[in-house]
This record gives sequence, structure tokens and C-alpha cells, in this order.
Amino acid sequence: QQPRTQSHLSRPNARRLSMETFTQGARKARATDALMRDENEVAQRIRKDRFKTVVVLLTLGVFAAAFLMLSTTNVVASLGVRGGAVNALGRTLRTGRQGGRARSGVLAGLGSSLERGRSVMARFGTPELNTPIFFVSVGTTDDETQMKDSLERMRVRTGLEPETLKRLVTVSKGVDATAWPDNTHLVEYAVKDIRTLAAQHGNVLAELPWVQIIELSKQTQDGRLPVEWRRLAHHVGCMYAHLFQWQLVKEQKLKKALIFESDGVQQTDLPFAEAQKAIDRLPEDADLLLFSFGNTPGGDLVDQWKGHGDDGTPVDVHLYKWNKWNAVAGLQSYVITDNFVRKVQEYISHKGAD
Repeated sequence: QQPRTQSHLSRPNARRLSMETFTQGARKARATDALMRDENEVAQRIRKDRFKTVVVLLTLGVFAAAFLMLSTTNVVASLGVRGGAVNALGRTLRTGRQGGRARSGVLAGLGSSLERGRSVMARFGTPELNTPIFFVSVGTTDDETQMKDSLERMRVRTGLEPETLKRLVTVSKGVDATAWPDNTHLVEYAVKDIRTLAAQHGNVLAELPWVQIIELSKQTQDGRLPVEWRRLAHHVGCMYAHLFQWQLVKEQKLKKALIFESDGVQQTDLPFAEAQKAIDRLPEDADLLLFSFGNTPGGDLVDQWKGHGDDGTPVDVHLYKWNKWNAVAGLQSYVITDNFVRKVQEYISHKGAD
């Protein structure tokens, strides 16, 4: 007789297996519970981190908005402007050369803590700088910083008393084309005589290269700089800013004026000790005198003399015509005459500013 095959486990073995199964299940339950707790803690940390990030971003946003409002406030404006220019310029830094006082700001504290000494012009008998000076500033924090640095450099290089510079210097409006339409009144002031001249010739501003951009902006829904011009926004603003200065010089009926961009003093090659002498010795028919590009003669020699650098070192000064092509560009520091303004506005009214 064959023995019967055992088809079930013995009771001790069954109990042991049941206990092992229960233990494994408990371990899995605890592991699952721990995993869920870990996931919950991670989720809570993520939510806290996100909340902190949002709070930080909101705080930064508030500070950025406040900073933007402050930095876009008019830092300074043009001085002593007649008639319609007043509305275009906004707040004034001082009332002009006829009288008035300097406000606190980029000019008011100029050189106040620095030693005053005789200028190179006074020591060597060269003419002291007395040509009206216009500094172009768009009013941003960076631009104001550069301008303050330029003004202090000018004070040091000329040796002029701060009060003398305050009398000569006008901190004038630049044009930030990315801020249109908020500041397009500056552009309208810059092109107002060009617009009138163009109409007299049967032309319209909208058809003149480059100066037409302000007209194109009026065709956009929001009045902003047209999309196709935004990559050139700096150049657009720069063009209108210089047109603004020329119109301003014209309205103030100045025979000559010295114009600097906010960092223009750093780009000036002509010693300030010889600046007024160079201006005084310009030919009668001169339109423009460039203070930069000193190592790039533009044409025939006009004049020369023995002069001095800003530190008193003897230098040779040469004035050249700019009647030959040169691969340079920029209007960092230059002198214009009333002839220049008349000619350039007439030209632009015919040909545009291409």
C-alpha cells in the first residue's frame, strides 16, 4: 500500500508562515507609511519654498517698481529756455545765466570737497573756457552716474571753480526711445523746425529717412517705437537727443555751444586747457569742431600752435578740416555753430537723417 501524500502543512509550520506573512505585511505598511510621510514633508517643503520665492519676487517687484519710478523722474532739465521749449524740457536745474541759483543735484555739489587751484588756462595765459556747455542725459541712474563722473573730470581737467562750471553747464534732456510714448514730446520739440522747413519744401516728416520714425510710432496701437526699429532703439534715441540739443541752441540764439554726451569728457582728446582757444580760432565758415577722434586727422591742416595739456605739459595743437572720409562715428563731444544748426536742419528737411 502506497503511503498517502500529505496535502497540507503541519500546524507549527502554518503558524510560522502566517507570522512571517503578517510581519512582512507590517513592514510594508510601515515602509509605505514612512514613504507617504516623506512625500508629504517634501511636498510641504516645496510649497514653503514656492511661497518664499513668490514673496521674494513680489518684494523685489515692489522695490523695482519704486526704483523705476525714482530713476525715471526728471533728474535735471535744461536751463534758461525761452517760450515753447519750457514745456518740452520739464523741470529746470537752474534759471539760466541771467541769474538764479543752482539746485541740489549733479551740479550743486560739484567739487565741494576737493581742493581748488589755479586752472592751467590761468597759469599759462590761455583763454578760460566760456562757451555754453550742454550735457545730454536721459535721466537713468547709470546715465546720471556717468554724468556726475564727467562733470567732476571736467572740473579737474579745466581747474575751473565749481561755480564757473555751474554757470556754463546745462544738463539737458536726452531721448530714451524705449520709453515712448511717455517722452515723445521731447522728440516733437527736437523736430519742430525741421517739420516746418519740410512743409515749406512740400515734404512731410513721414517720408524722410530716420526722422520719420516718430511718425511711424503714431501708427502703432500703443504709440511705442515700431517693432522693426526696436533693435536700433539706442541709435534712434541718440539721433533725436542731438536734434533736441541743436534746436535748443538755436532757440537760445547761441553762436557756439559745446555738447557732451553723458560720458563725453572721457572721450575728449583735445586738452581742455586749449579748448576755448580752439573754439576762438575756428574759421568764420566753420560748422562743427570735434573734440574726439584727435588721432584721426580728417583733412587739410587749418591751424596749429604750441599749447599745454591739462596737467601743464607742453603739447602741439593742430586743427584739421573734416573733408575726407574716415571710418569713425559718434558725437561724444563737439562744438556746433549757429551755421551748423541752420545747415543741418535745412538738409534734414530735404533728405532726412540717413
